[in-house]
Amino acid sequence: MAQEAHNIEIYRAGRSQPDRTVPLTGTQLIVGRNETAQVFLDHDTVSRPHAQLTCGPFGRWWIHDLGSTNGTYVNGTRVKERMLNPGDEVRIGDYTLRLSLPRQPALSTTPPAQPTPVVSDTYDDMSPVPASSREAPRIDATLLSTAMALGRRLMTIEDPRGRLEELCNFLIGRDFPAVAAIALRMRGRDELKVLHGPVHRNGPAAVGGHYSRRVLQAVWQDRDAVLATNATSLKHVKKITLPGSIRPMAVVACPIWADDERLDVLYVELPATHGTDEWRTLVTLVADAYKQADLMWDMRRHVRSSAFVERELEMARQIQDSLVPTRRFDLLDVAIGYEPCRWVGGDYVDATTLPDGRILLAVADVCGKGLQAALVASSLHTMVNATMEAGGGMVDMMGRINRYLMSYLPNHSFVTIACVALDPATGVLECVNAGHPPPFIVKRDGSMRPLQSERNLALGIADMPLEVERTALAGDEVLLLYTDGLTELIDESKNLMGEERFASAVRSIVADNGHQSAERLKNAILRMIEDYRGWQLANDDTTFLVARRRIARAA
Repeated sequence: MAQEAHNIEIYRAGRSQPDRTVPLTGTQLIVGRNETAQVFLDHDTVSRPHAQLTCGPFGRWWIHDLGSTNGTYVNGTRVKERMLNPGDEVRIGDYTLRLSLPRQPALSTTPPAQPTPVVSDTYDDMSPVPASSREAPRIDATLLSTAMALGRRLMTIEDPRGRLEELCNFLIGRDFPAVAAIALRMRGRDELKVLHGPVHRNGPAAVGGHYSRRVLQAVWQDRDAVLATNATSLKHVKKITLPGSIRPMAVVACPIWADDERLDVLYVELPATHGTDEWRTLVTLVADAYKQADLMWDMRRHVRSSAFVERELEMARQIQDSLVPTRRFDLLDVAIGYEPCRWVGGDYVDATTLPDGRILLAVADVCGKGLQAALVASSLHTMVNATMEAGGGMVDMMGRINRYLMSYLPNHSFVTIACVALDPATGVLECVNAGHPPPFIVKRDGSMRPLQSERNLALGIADMPLEVERTALAGDEVLLLYTDGLTELIDESKNLMGEERFASAVRSIVADNGHQSAERLKNAILRMIEDYRGWQLANDDTTFLVARRRIARAA
């Protein structure tokens, strides 16, 4: 899903206006007191790396606390991570950050066919009234009350077309003197599309589907309400000469939604006697009531969307977590470390018994991130277990999975996988590695030998014969399978862990804990990962499997 354009407004404590606004670009921004942070907050109540803003699945922004001293709060609640909605307030030390989102267009679906509006040359002389000639607005309390009542009604209408219809009908109704009203969408200065209307008080209006080019161009340029008139009897208003066939009139045009490419405009014709700044202000107040209702419904949509996204992600995470094996084996001690990259992962890990009694250990990594990779990773569980039951050995099993993936994977996608079939009684094992980082076998003294690598292509690319390596796991040795999320760990200084540093760390862990269980070794590797990464959030899934034959465990 495309990422939506968000901004973060930054407020210092006690201030009602933002100090600055930071656009949220890319996928990750660090918030903190460190001057290299993309969102720099210069106060001692803020930790150097305090939090991270991350664009997650469905293009939504999340806040993640990075172990800060004073915590991260969303709408008054301390959080570790939270999806953000427009209007949410994030308190970080002495600062409040408010997420803002340019609203979606008032009509999210394509409007029905409407007559093409005409920008007539007849109206080219209708120019905007200069600001210097306008009198101070005098707002009638009754009209203000009816505008507020309109706003309350709009708050009850969820359909965006229904809100536009209510707005235009109000302007020509008994409580407002407009002659005609129409909602237009502009793309550039000259391209127009009718969103609703025109509606007229007494049959066809003098506007008749023709609109002043100069008025519309002024709205496009200034993004503000514009008043124009051709009346000759009004004082303090710039006179505009029109042909005698056009009756005296006033026009107010004001934006009701805007971005860099589009502008939705409410275009209202009034009697010529109403061509004053006071009536411009009243039309603007009515438009503001519409915009406030539209914003409220837009925020409701985001809240509902967030609830859906969080619920779906939680369900996906639960499904993936349930696929991580927890089975115990009589003669093999297995422990699994599995940490998806914050939401749902593209890694697959398994430990199960083959029909011939051996134990299958597998770790795989799907090319890419996000929901597509997560779906493929979850389906690997089914594919591996289904093909395993068909028998035929490791090479046949991997070949069937490869051909299936070639048929169904999207272009430019593939799966790297390392599979080991181990007889825990004898230690004899077979390894088939398809484009994956090499598994390690580590002795208690820390010496290490890698298993097969760079022999076979990743799965899903080509139907080629797969090579197998045969060796044995001794009673005092540890087997480690892992994904590249471990070798590609990044520390706080942006240094890559790399294969050599990772291998050295594993050797040290086994040498220092060689007599420990697989679970203890797993926990030691997790601590190493956390220590190396520091406050950095994971950029990739980190998945690994530790196995040792039970005869090697200390009593």
